Amino acid sequence: MDAQQVKALIAVLLDRGADIGARDDAAMDLYATDDEQAHQALLAVAVDPEAPEIVQASAGESLAQIAARTGRVLSDEERTRLAPAAGREYEVVQPG
Repeated sequence: MDAQQVKALIAVLLDRGADIGARDDAAMDLYATDDEQAHQALLAVAVDPEAPEIVQASAGESLAQIAARTGRVLSDEERTRLAPAAGREYEVVQPG
């Protein structure tokens, strides 16, 4: 996935007026990149109480897939931000 595709997916993911299905697809597709802006966008949506639950769940799942693929461990700040989401139907996991 090239930088332009990542940027377009991030724009859709963060667009609160976009179709929920398109936002969900963007969240799922971003698992395939290690781009830091994508990571931050996924994190922002996963913890956004105004985001549709399905989009939050997909963002959380993509974060987990990125962590599993790269071995990236969430920072203390990221874990703190995600803590309220842990009680929802999905969970963001960390390797090891």
